Amino acid sequence: MDVHRINVKFYLEGGQEIDRETWFRIFNTWISTATDEVLVDVADYSHVGAGPVVLLVGHEANYSIDNTDHRLGLLYSRKQPLKGNLYERLRAAFLASLKACRRLEEEPELKGMVKFRGDEAWLVLNDRLNAPNAEETFAALEPDLKGLLNDLYAGADFTFQRNPNPKQLFSLNIRAEGTWDIPALLKNIEIGP
Repeated sequence: MDVHRINVKFYLEGGQEIDRETWFRIFNTWISTATDEVLVDVADYSHVGAGPVVLLVGHEANYSIDNTDHRLGLLYSRKQPLKGNLYERLRAAFLASLKACRRLEEEPELKGMVKFRGDEAWLVLNDRLNAPNAEETFAALEPDLKGLLNDLYAGADFTFQRNPNPKQLFSLNIRAEGTWDIPALLKNIEIGP
């Protein structure tokens, strides 16, 4: 499957009360401190009811505090092609999302107020041509995604729920059994094959 525009979201467990100005200010600091990617701008989208709140625009990917479906979390949205096979591209997107979540959890200005859930994620393939919202896309994605999630969740059981609406992008809600925090997931994904 030739898909590169992979979006991954992890949901906030703690930090929903943080205001948009704080997110905006923190994302602005990421622009000047980024060493492995080009980050260029921050935009306030809080006027959008159920979508991005604050968007950090990058060359390779965007990061946003996102409120799609009225569930606040960090959404990583890959824009540029990734090297490797589908498993490697999925792994890279999940890893980037997890690293951003961890960076926010460790942000001194937030004083430990931010915590992300590791047991649930949202995966979106933002490519209607190469990944239409159909069972065929899921069938092509499933082996590599299962391999990645087995690594990520250290063999724990997980489930998928696909949004079946063909007018929307292909997306899966992923839920894993057990309690998972971001540091454990980072350790698992960095150890993977």
